Amino acid sequence: MRDPAPTVAGLDLGLEPLPGEVLHRAHADLRARGPLVPVPFFGTTALLVTRFDDVREAFRDDGALPGGPTYRETVEPIVGRTFISMDGREHRLYRKLATPAFQSGAIARFGERDLVVLVHELLDRFAARGTGDLVAELTGVLPYHAISRKLGIPRARDEDMRRWADRLLDPRDPRGAVAAAREFTDLLGPILRARRAEPTEDLLSALAHAEIDGERLADEEVLSHVRLLFAVGATTTSHAMGNLLSVLLARPELLARARSEPGLRPALVHELLRFEPPVANLPRLSTRPLRVAGEDVAPGTLLLLGIASANRDPATFADPDRYDPDRPPQDVLTFGFGAKYCPGAHLARRELLAALDAVLERLPGLRSTSEDGARPEGGTLRHPRALHAAWGPA
Repeated sequence: MRDPAPTVAGLDLGLEPLPGEVLHRAHADLRARGPLVPVPFFGTTALLVTRFDDVREAFRDDGALPGGPTYRETVEPIVGRTFISMDGREHRLYRKLATPAFQSGAIARFGERDLVVLVHELLDRFAARGTGDLVAELTGVLPYHAISRKLGIPRARDEDMRRWADRLLDPRDPRGAVAAAREFTDLLGPILRARRAEPTEDLLSALAHAEIDGERLADEEVLSHVRLLFAVGATTTSHAMGNLLSVLLARPELLARARSEPGLRPALVHELLRFEPPVANLPRLSTRPLRVAGEDVAPGTLLLLGIASANRDPATFADPDRYDPDRPPQDVLTFGFGAKYCPGAHLARRELLAALDAVLERLPGLRSTSEDGARPEGGTLRHPRALHAAWGPA
């Protein structure tokens, strides 16, 4: 393999914080060098796929670049076996079994009945105070509580579920991750048994009773998919929500437009998903010889699908480094592409829009009070650490 190309200041795309535009300058530098570039990644070398068309084609080739091998190594040991660590027919079957409530109609009904109420419940806790950290009090809370509501988990356990989700995939504390997985099981096991006996209109009941071609999810498979919803689904939505508010707080003129032009808000969400996606680079391991971006790639090669790079590819997006909600709508690769397109995309977009609507309604004069931790950072999962803000009369 070729020696890894130095990124901006020789940064490792897995280990370095890469705050704000640092990551995007690195991606632009690498993209200019070619469509497939060796880069440092968590102390080893990976091939970064830099351009939109090539990343999309890599997603499409699920046979040679399946998600299963990567997720079996990184997610399955803690979360358990789920559809994201499966491939082929098994993936298709378990995806259908595990995602019955993620259709657009079901998501719309959830938003109407529960999501808006939940956002305002969270804002009730701090809106009158006039200052706060929007990560700690909103973006780092709402997606986890929303999943709890969909599952039908008692509200008194909201904070437990969020705390355990934070620990599930924490590489710094593997023992804590195992303990968190066990605590999920201890809480959900009795509730699942009750839903098996008497189903209700919640996601846990849907998971317990879903059946396709005579196949149903066993108890441990249901629990594994619940852990996945928190560890992966809620986490990436939380990060995207933090990125959205970070970008808008840095652009007061767009925040003002969003307040006065409600029809602009869906475009602000879509443009955020292009401009600052919560997953910047997605690892994939090749399982057979293939060609990527016109080059031969051997089996066992670690590739990075450069989602954030592809979403700013100037060959696809005009003026790509500008956050512009007025640009014509275009497809983005934030939720993947092809057979493994994220089934939670509808819910994620709905949550981002609900949070934005409520913030604009309840926090007049919203403005940043500190840049400390406010820029999204990370080369894989990407989000701000804090969003210190004030509201009310300036």
